[in-house]
Amino acid sequence: MKDQIFTGEDVPDALAAAGASLGLPPDRLRYVVLDPGGAGTRDEAHPARIAVMLDAGAPRVGPAHPVLPRKEHAGDVLARLRRIVRDLAEAGALDLEAEASWEEERLRLRLLGPGRELLLADGGRALMALEHLLQRSLARDGEPRRLQVECEGFREARDAWLGARAASLAHEVLADGQPRQMEALNAYDRRIVHLAAGAIAGVRTFSVGDGTDRRVTIAVAE
Repeated sequence: MKDQIFTGEDVPDALAAAGASLGLPPDRLRYVVLDPGGAGTRDEAHPARIAVMLDAGAPRVGPAHPVLPRKEHAGDVLARLRRIVRDLAEAGALDLEAEASWEEERLRLRLLGPGRELLLADGGRALMALEHLLQRSLARDGEPRRLQVECEGFREARDAWLGARAASLAHEVLADGQPRQMEALNAYDRRIVHLAAGAIAGVRTFSVGDGTDRRVTIAVAE
């Protein structure tokens, strides 16, 4: 069983959260302090992080996942998300801001400012990569709630990019007769591709694969 990460306002608080999650007294836990917490380089408080070492045969009577952060820690998580976006914006000289909030069982991060145009380029690939990295960062710290990143204009930009790419591939298929296949897409994005390519006479589209690996193929109409 691998180590588990817990966070808190300070190390004792993180130990208390670990004990509550694992169903063990804090003084029985074997742990390593990853971050003692406190003020950062910008005088913003950040949570303490510990790694609790679990033996394969150790009893476990608590819940299977770390407990949800308490309300007094919610601000720490939101501040950290905003800080990551701010540091990214400063590194890339982007005019980009972030608004973060809790909504039921998810975290909502809204990106604002002219700098978002760079994130929306190429079908929003940079934006989706940022969302993936932020989600991985939260998961590493034991935060189980889903992160949703929103960026004004993303859906419109991605729809346009997918439609143009599908049309371009359709014309390539007509030119050499060889089928083209898109990358794996969700149901909404596949529909955009079907409509865009289907509007071009002489080609047909169909989906292959299962689940998250389902892809659209564009081929010469029979």
